[in-house]
Amino acid sequence: MATEIRHPTRVATLSALLVVSAFVAGKAGRDAILLSRFSIESLPLFIGLSAALSLPVILLAGKLMVRFGPARLIPVMNAVSGLFAIGEWVLLGSYPRPIAVLVFFHLSTASAVLVSGFWSIVNERFDIQSAKKHIGRIGLGATLGGILGGVIAERSAVYFERDAILLVLAALQLTCAVALLAFGRGAPPRPVAADETKPGMWSSLGVVARSRLLRGIGAIVVLTAVLAGILDYVFKADIVAGGSKTDLLRALAVFYTITNVVTAVIQVAVCGPIISKLGVPRSVATLPITVTAFSLLAALVRAPISSAIARASELVTRNSVYRAGYELLYAPLPEHQKRPTKVILDVGADKIGDILGAQIVGAVLWLALDDRTGLLIAALVVGAIAVVYALRLPRAYTKALEESLMTYAAETAATTEPVAPEPWLSLSALPSFGDSGEAVPLRLRKRAPKKPVPEMPPPATGRDPLVELVRELRSADPARIKRALAPPIPLELASHVLALIGDDAVAREAAAALATLVPRCTGLIVDAMLDPERDATLRRRLPALLVHGEPSLAVWGLWRGLADPNFDVRYRSGMAMSRLAADGHITELRAEDVYETVRRELSGEVSEWKTRQLAEDIVASAEDDPDARSETALAHVFRVLGLVLPAEPLRIALHALQADDTSLRGMALEYLESILPPDVRAQLWPLLDHADGGAAGAVSATVSPPPGELPVVDAPPPPRRSKDELLEQLKLSYPTMLERLKRRSAS
Repeated sequence: MATEIRHPTRVATLSALLVVSAFVAGKAGRDAILLSRFSIESLPLFIGLSAALSLPVILLAGKLMVRFGPARLIPVMNAVSGLFAIGEWVLLGSYPRPIAVLVFFHLSTASAVLVSGFWSIVNERFDIQSAKKHIGRIGLGATLGGILGGVIAERSAVYFERDAILLVLAALQLTCAVALLAFGRGAPPRPVAADETKPGMWSSLGVVARSRLLRGIGAIVVLTAVLAGILDYVFKADIVAGGSKTDLLRALAVFYTITNVVTAVIQVAVCGPIISKLGVPRSVATLPITVTAFSLLAALVRAPISSAIARASELVTRNSVYRAGYELLYAPLPEHQKRPTKVILDVGADKIGDILGAQIVGAVLWLALDDRTGLLIAALVVGAIAVVYALRLPRAYTKALEESLMTYAAETAATTEPVAPEPWLSLSALPSFGDSGEAVPLRLRKRAPKKPVPEMPPPATGRDPLVELVRELRSADPARIKRALAPPIPLELASHVLALIGDDAVAREAAAALATLVPRCTGLIVDAMLDPERDATLRRRLPALLVHGEPSLAVWGLWRGLADPNFDVRYRSGMAMSRLAADGHITELRAEDVYETVRRELSGEVSEWKTRQLAEDIVASAEDDPDARSETALAHVFRVLGLVLPAEPLRIALHALQADDTSLRGMALEYLESILPPDVRAQLWPLLDHADGGAAGAVSATVSPPPGELPVVDAPPPPRRSKDELLEQLKLSYPTMLERLKRRSAS
């Protein structure tokens, strides 16, 4: 059993500093050792070969990651990489050119895998809420590590021989191994379903191919890697053209130090607000947009400083806003999918981008008369394509979360009794709503007319039967009233029967009798429900009857019931309206009207929100309400939202918010964050804090990104997925959630 460390965030921050400093120093040392022995024109060849040869290593690393987990594997890989660096330093003097190529291959592949592995440990070490709470500090440690790595490389060039950077890297990586071993040791055990199997690497490629979100992520990783490769070549060509090779390590070290300092400033000053404003998927688009703009600047301004600025803009954006959004896209994935697919996309797709970038650079060098201009034009084209893919991510992300929640609940539904979903089966696929400010009328599908109720034949006595029935109904004797309520009931008595629904002694019988007349007296019931002068007990019992009424009038009345001053009427109207939607009687509804109703419901103080409870009622009971164990006011808001958003995932998210599992709560909050308008989220989040003891606080906290050249992941130990996968995961534990809520409410 692993020993829990007392301050995991501090250890994670220190580990981030060490890992990223080794990564940045390794990049500078790798390039300096290679370019001091080969010409700049050979760089694309080595980048392409290195990327191609690294693919089998990446596949192997992904397989080992699934088998052993990052907490066990990555410290060992750091130690092995450090020993390799020592061996390379020993041999470099005797075989300078072959070992220089080996160093380039080694550090290009190992550094990327090790940094990705570190963020995978962070991802599994913390649940989503803890990760979002502490990711800013860990990301700041990674940013400082980038600065430290640049300083280490620059000072090594001053005080040591050029190739001694390998010994410095070896020391850094061996220290990383110790730190990561301590950090990963505190990871909590993760429950695994009995039927869960760990896919191989080829199965993981299939997972990527089937997921629209993962395909989009892969395309963006490849395209941004191509961009980085093109700009990197232009930048280094300008450096080589302007100085001697002996100063190359120092020049690169100074450049990486400055870019990491700027990254730290961006991260602390504006990254959080940008992520909060744009959201997770849209923040990914900042990288291609920024790089495309600065590539255009570099193409127009031929000074070498312009290529340095373009390359710096790529590094700064990648290691701040883009990286934060990119890493959070993985948070909803389950562990057995995240481990291999993340390595494939983090490193494998990145290496494919390196290969393509090297090919583009080589082709432009061969074809173009002006190499610099040709490469920057290629960067503009690739950047524009990347922007198109990035702008498609938000929709794929939301869909992935939703489907993940749904699948998650469905796969475990067989283990417990199913919960009737009727009140929540709402409009699953609404048509697009009009952009004008005018209200779009509700279009309704009318039910088939019911057979008319036969009138009572007049008795032989010659008395008016209606007068006799009215006399019985207005008597104070419950037994006589119940006998008079036996069907069939004439329509003329509807108003008399309606008045009896407020009487507890005969309310059930009166409601049952009136239900047979509702299709022909819907307007009467709507008028009574909306009349504030009527008895509150009577009014709260009428929405359930309108479910059986004439749809157009029923929806008209229930919609206005959602604005009633009485919370019981609003709650029951919401339940009835969701049932009508489930039956297909509402085919179009303006989303903005629903959101406005929700905003009105969410207004007020938290203390007032707490007092919103349903009155005990023998007729309008909550027995058939699947959300009866949820906080009442919260259940009402989610049900109203279900009129224009997928209702079943919302219901699952509601129960997840009140589960004991912090990972499930975090997953539900992430889903809500992705589908709700910002102003509705701003009103809802404080109330969720009250409802689930602070679960929403972590989501409302701004996500700060990390630097380094690789991920800043924040995801939970238990499954948390991208829209498809998030919904899938919540569905899996949904029945268990309900059982826990039952036990908690019973106690």
